[in-house]
Amino acid sequence: MKAGLLNLDRRIIFLCVFLGVAIPLLVPFALPVRITEPVRAIHAQIERVAEQGGVVLMSFDYGPGSEAEVQPMAKAVLRHCFKRKVKVVAICLWPDAPGLAQAAIELAAGEFGARYGQDYVYMGYKPGAYSVVLNMGQEFKSAFPQDTRGTPADSLEVLKGVGALSDFSFVFDLAAGNSIDQWWIPYGQEKYKFALGVGCTAVMAPDMFPFLQSGQLAGLIGGLAGAAEYEALLGIPGSATAGMQAQSITHLVIIAFILLGNLLYFLSRRRGGG
Repeated sequence: MKAGLLNLDRRIIFLCVFLGVAIPLLVPFALPVRITEPVRAIHAQIERVAEQGGVVLMSFDYGPGSEAEVQPMAKAVLRHCFKRKVKVVAICLWPDAPGLAQAAIELAAGEFGARYGQDYVYMGYKPGAYSVVLNMGQEFKSAFPQDTRGTPADSLEVLKGVGALSDFSFVFDLAAGNSIDQWWIPYGQEKYKFALGVGCTAVMAPDMFPFLQSGQLAGLIGGLAGAAEYEALLGIPGSATAGMQAQSITHLVIIAFILLGNLLYFLSRRRGGG
């Protein structure tokens, strides 16, 4: 029996891992989610904007390679905004992002009946990176004179009262590269002094904590786990919650095989006198 387990066909391990991923996705169940302070801070910022009747600027700065991590948090934050009647202005400073941004915006807007031009607007992609941030800091409508439909910015109700970056109640950047530390913080938040939050991939999140501690970032959603935390705060489970459940069960399966393998190895050595 022990010899058989020690020589277990790797295909059985692959099958167990597959089931660990598939079953939680096919049969959803609840796992406890611990909400971290940086994620709670983003949620609090949106709530504050809702109470003030303000406008949120969302910048989509990621591509298909990070869609699995960043797209769920984009949908969650958009759902929160539309649920609380917060106006949203969406832009892209990343060339791979426009399609992803449009898909997330249209999905969330459709769920809550948000009206284009009045509750939200999509201004599209603008090349230039930090120079666009500087331009928006001086005059937003100069950087984005019209939306993706060709409507002049001056005629959009959602942009009434918005002159520059500092007129937005909150700026939230969805990032998969260097847009936060090389664009938004040095050329935006530091220069024009507005509340800035970030949603980013898990591998980027540790690099963002110094900016949290300095007060340059008002909050942080990191990776799929952060997106699942936000969904839990919002009370609307989505793809991040489902993904984290599958990931958690798969990790347990892998840990179980590691423990079993080590246990059988040491037992076999003891019996063999080695």
